[in-house]
Order: sequence, then structure tokens, then C-alpha cells
Amino acid sequence: MIYRHTQTGTLILVLCLAIMAFGIGVSMMSGRWQPGTIITIIFVPLTILFSSLTVEVDNSELRWFFGPGLWKYRLFLREIDDVAVVRNHWWNGWGIRMAPGFLLYNVSGFDAVELRVGSSDVRRIGTDDPQGLAAALRARHST
Repeated sequence: MIYRHTQTGTLILVLCLAIMAFGIGVSMMSGRWQPGTIITIIFVPLTILFSSLTVEVDNSELRWFFGPGLWKYRLFLREIDDVAVVRNHWWNGWGIRMAPGFLLYNVSGFDAVELRVGSSDVRRIGTDDPQGLAAALRARHST
């Protein structure tokens, strides 16, 4: 493994826990169990899935996955045409998002590494170590 970094999704964790607490509070105050149960059933898996984003680079590919890694994304390094450090706008959000001109994978913050794959495919991987990830990709891509 050339590079491995995990970023915690602090904002997503705080928001999900706050929403769950609100739902449980509403349930307790109203005496009805349904709101808190429904919100908890929805937000516990979301909290686990988007609690972190791990990025790995080895000799041949880039891999990234959210939380425990139930599904992984991968790109062969030879498919990447260009690597750039970028900053997302707040309105691009967090999680997995389609934005005008790119696909974003992000759990926290605004920094990302943009990958150009072919003539029209652009992916951004959010990270709190954009320089380190870009350097690892450029080093492996040039060999």
C-alpha cells in the first residue's frame, strides 16, 4: 500500500445524531413511538455508512469506500488522465453527489482531489489530506 488515509465525517455524525435525538425527543414528548423509531431506523445505517471515507492507493489502483466498506469504488491508475487539488463549494454537500461537471464523494470539509478520467468523466474525492493524496496519485501515475 502506497497511501492510505481515513477521514472522519464529523459533520455527518453530528447531524445524524442530532436528528436522531430530535426524533426520540419528539417521540417521548408526544407519547408516540413511531417518529423516533422511523428516524432511528433510517439514520443509524446512514450514520454508520457515512461515518468516514477511506482512500487507498497501491501500485495499480485507487480505491475509496465509506464507513465499514460495504461497497468500494476503484479506478485503475492508468485510467486517470489528470489529478488536481480543488476546493468544493458548500452547496455541493456531503455524501455521494452529482454536481454540474463532476461526481463527488465526500464526508466532511471542502477540500478534494479531482480526477479526470477520459474526456468527460470527472470525479472528486473529498479529503482532509488533499496534498498527500494528490502526491501519491501523481507519483504512481508517472511510473
